[in-house]
Amino acid sequence: MKAKSPFYVLTNFLSAKQCEYFSDEVALEFPDTDVDGKPIRMFRFNEELQETVFNKLQTIVPVLEKYYEFDYMGTEQIMAEWYPDQSTSEPQCENSMYLRKKWVRTKTRDITGVLFLSDYQDVVPFDSDYEVYGGKLEFPQHGFGFNPNRGTIVFFPSGPHFINLISPVLAGELYLARVQIAAKKPYLYDPTKFPGNFKNWFQDQF
Repeated sequence: MKAKSPFYVLTNFLSAKQCEYFSDEVALEFPDTDVDGKPIRMFRFNEELQETVFNKLQTIVPVLEKYYEFDYMGTEQIMAEWYPDQSTSEPQCENSMYLRKKWVRTKTRDITGVLFLSDYQDVVPFDSDYEVYGGKLEFPQHGFGFNPNRGTIVFFPSGPHFINLISPVLAGELYLARVQIAAKKPYLYDPTKFPGNFKNWFQDQF
C-alpha cells in the first residue's frame, strides 16, 4: 500500500501551451552572472502569470487544506524563476534560517509549490526553448528529486525538513514559478503523518 506522501503532486496544473507562453513572457536574452562570470538564477514578475496561477490555485486550496490539515490564509506574490544554461541554485529553506545552531522561522510561509514551465529531456531532438537537461528539483534530506515536467506543480511543507535546490542546468533553460502559501496558524510538519520514503510515496514513478 502506498504511504501518504508529504509531496502533493498535480500534473496538468497548466497546459503545455500556457507553459510555453509564460516561458516566452518571462524570458530574458542575457543572464546575470556571479563574480566568476557564471550564469545565475534570475527572478521575473509577470502579472498575467500570477493571475493565472492564483486563480487556478484557489480551485485546489480546499484539497490542500484537507491533505495537509491547515487553514489557508493567503499567497505571496508569485515569481517566475529563470535558470539559464550552466546555472544552479544553492540549497534553501523556504521559511527559516539556521541561526545560532537552530532553525528560526523568518517568513510567513507554510506550504510551497514549484510549478515547472519546462520539460526535462535527455535525448535528441532537443528543443532548447522549452526543454532542459538537468534542472532537477532536489530534496537532499529525502534522497530524491523531481525532473522538470511542464505544467506539473509539486507542493511540500515550507520548513527545514524540506531544504531544496535546483541541480545544474546542463543544456537548455529551466523556467518555473514558485508559490508560497501562508496558513492561519504556523504549519508544523509531523513526519509520523507521512511515514515511509520516496520508494513507497511514489511507487508508480520510481
